[in-house]
Amino acid sequence: MPARVNCSNFEDQAVLYAAGEVSEEDRAAVDAHARHCANCAAILSAEMELRKAFASRPQPADTFDRSELLLARCRSELLESLDDAAAAPKRAWHGFLAPWRWAGAFRQALAFHPAWSTLTLLILGALAGTAGREWYRQISLPATGKPVITVSAPAPITEQELENIDMHGIRVEPQSGSTDPKVEVQLRSPNARLMQGTPDDAEIRRVLAYVIGHGRQFDDGVRLDSIDALRPRADDPQVRSAMSEALRHDPNPAVRLKAIEALRGVGSEPDVQSAMLAALAGDDNSGVRIQALDTLFEQMRSRDFSSMPWDDQALSILRDRMHNDSNSYIRSRSADVLGQLASVDEDSLPSGGRHP
Repeated sequence: MPARVNCSNFEDQAVLYAAGEVSEEDRAAVDAHARHCANCAAILSAEMELRKAFASRPQPADTFDRSELLLARCRSELLESLDDAAAAPKRAWHGFLAPWRWAGAFRQALAFHPAWSTLTLLILGALAGTAGREWYRQISLPATGKPVITVSAPAPITEQELENIDMHGIRVEPQSGSTDPKVEVQLRSPNARLMQGTPDDAEIRRVLAYVIGHGRQFDDGVRLDSIDALRPRADDPQVRSAMSEALRHDPNPAVRLKAIEALRGVGSEPDVQSAMLAALAGDDNSGVRIQALDTLFEQMRSRDFSSMPWDDQALSILRDRMHNDSNSYIRSRSADVLGQLASVDEDSLPSGGRHP
């Protein structure tokens, strides 16, 4: 059955026509189409001229295969392959993908389409160069044993995000081989994100300090864990301020006691002493009052009494505890503190700071 010839497939048919590889019916169809289409007629003419130019040159095959036995054998093998392809479509499909078939088609394209061949070679060369550079870059990089990951620094936590942290959105877990715990913070607003780190990270410290200073917003366990995590960094003004706030206002006495323990190392700071005196004067838990008074007394013993900033309010609180506290230990210890203060030269004390 003759092939259907149109403008879209005419160029392929013209190549076969010029090479003498079409049947009489196909040749007639090509001629008929060329008579009615000027463009296709020009293509056919060009292919015929190219074929004549190649034919005019001496061919190596004329020397080595004058009897055309090799050509006949090739044609025979081609016909057998076509028959096999018709009988076994799957085998024909694999044959279509075979490298030798593509190599033959590529050689034919090189022979009959020089311009397209040049463009194809340029594209292949560019792709090969790009792949080669990437391969060289990968093998030239030093092997570190770990993947190289580029990350962006997380955005700072906003006040809105702090205010919207869920009470269960913070986890403080110990790490083996490290004194610093691992901290996870799940932020919900305005965009949900997860932060991880240790108290060495300024943003993690900021979150934990916020938790400590906002006792009614978070679980007792989270507040206690946060104080433990920040204990080595109690000299940080932000951390110290949060712990002092917890000592003054946290609803859980265990948290207040934990804050006193963490602040002992910085008990000489004025804001810490003020928080200790406030706890001694007004905390409803005797254990908290005892720890606050003991911490104040430790500071007195470790420093020169005359250098302690005991003002009238502090002395008034000690006198009140000595007379009115419900706990006998606090009354006795308050009397000891006032007695030691009375032994200091009166010139070093404020006007209202004399022995009661």
